[in-house]
Amino acid sequence: MKKAVKVLCLSAIMFGIGTVAQAQFRHSIFLNGNIPTGDFASDASASIVPLGIEEIGRDANVGFGLGYRASYRFDVGMGLVAPYAGVDFLWNSIAGKWSDKYSESRFSTPTYFNIPIMAGVTYLYDELPWNDITAYGEFGIGTDLLWITTEGGELSGVNMEYSYTATFAFAWSLGLGAYFGEHVSAGLYYYGLGNHDVDYTDNTYKDHGLSKDIIKPSKRSVGSVMLRIGFHF
Repeated sequence: MKKAVKVLCLSAIMFGIGTVAQAQFRHSIFLNGNIPTGDFASDASASIVPLGIEEIGRDANVGFGLGYRASYRFDVGMGLVAPYAGVDFLWNSIAGKWSDKYSESRFSTPTYFNIPIMAGVTYLYDELPWNDITAYGEFGIGTDLLWITTEGGELSGVNMEYSYTATFAFAWSLGLGAYFGEHVSAGLYYYGLGNHDVDYTDNTYKDHGLSKDIIKPSKRSVGSVMLRIGFHF
C-alpha cells in the first residue's frame, strides 16, 4: 500500500513538472485603434458649446490607445489556453465639428479617456495549413474607468466650467485574430465598456443661482470596435 502511494505521489510530481515545463509566461504590449459605438458615438443635439452634462459623452471621434497584458499559456493537446490579465488606455477626442466650435469660442475642449481592466482567457489553435500562423479567440470581463476632462470657459462674464466625475462600469471584451510567428499578432475586438453615469464634481451653475441637484446625471452606453496590433515577449 505504501509503495502504491509513493508511486502515485511521484507520478503527480512528474505530471506537475511536465505541465509547468509546457506552460509559458508572456508579456504583451498592444497598439489600439478604436471606433466608438453606442451613446459614445451618437450625435450631440446641442447647438452651442460647452456641451454640458446633458450632451457630454457623445460624439466621440475615432481614437487610439495602448495596452499591456500578462498571460500564462498551457498546452491542452488541441491548442493552447492562456488565462490573462491586462489594462488598456484608450483616448478619444470629440468630433471635429465640436472641436472647431470649442476653438472658436476659446473654451477648453473635452477629451474622453477609457481605462478598461480585464481578466479572461485566450484559446490559440496552431494546426493551420500556413506555417507560423496561429488563430486565436478570446473573451474577457472586468471594469472600465471613464474619465472626461474639464470643458468650458468664460462667457459674458459667467464661468461655464464643467468638471466631470470619473466613473466605473462593468466591461467585457470579445476578440478574434491571428499570431504571425511568435511575437506579433493582429485582431479585431469589441469592447463593451458599460453604462456610465456622467456627473460633474462641482456646482457649475452657481453663477446662475441654480442648484446642482436640478441637473441629474446622464447615462451613457460606451463601446468600441477595436483593431489591436500586439507584440509578445
